[in-house]
Amino acid sequence: MPSKSMLDALTFRTADQHDCDHLVLLADMATRGLTSYLWRYMAAPGQSAFEIGRNAILYDEDHFIHFRNWRVAEDDNGKIVGALNAYATLEPSSSSAPTLEVVKPLNELKAMTTGTWYISAAAIYPEHQGKGYGKSLLAEAENLACAASRNCLTLMVGSFNTRAYSLYRRAGFTERDRRTFIAFPGSDESGEWILMIKNLA
Repeated sequence: MPSKSMLDALTFRTADQHDCDHLVLLADMATRGLTSYLWRYMAAPGQSAFEIGRNAILYDEDHFIHFRNWRVAEDDNGKIVGALNAYATLEPSSSSAPTLEVVKPLNELKAMTTGTWYISAAAIYPEHQGKGYGKSLLAEAENLACAASRNCLTLMVGSFNTRAYSLYRRAGFTERDRRTFIAFPGSDESGEWILMIKNLA
């Protein structure tokens, strides 16, 4: 069911399978290329990282990245301008599977989000940035958290992503902890991952 954001700037709806091409790109934008880097490790020879990502978003119903866990943001003309992926976090699993070094700092921070409404990805296409839509995404996340009886929002941002960091601070998020960012091919070169929190109670 579509809903208006608090700022009445965008209309939000639950994503469907026809949105997957948008979601695969917006997921990668939100993580500044980390998602496609990880998808590349799962790809067979000759297979695109984005093919892996699209398949996960389209078919992996048990994964948080599945399209039903996304809210798509549309403008007044029905054009997709961005999307939000957020969900309630559970206790971290004790998987013994090997983990790439690049995600270990993120996993350490995410372990601190148990029981919160976690914003895994929030992205607006570049041509629509600077219009206040980022605030609308955060307002929608807050609406979802309240509907799910969660009184705390969490998210992670890179210290090098100063525009997003400033947005989150203005929206009422504060720093909880930091971990050293581990660079990967094509990534930002240095900095830290920052876990941010906003209490809604």
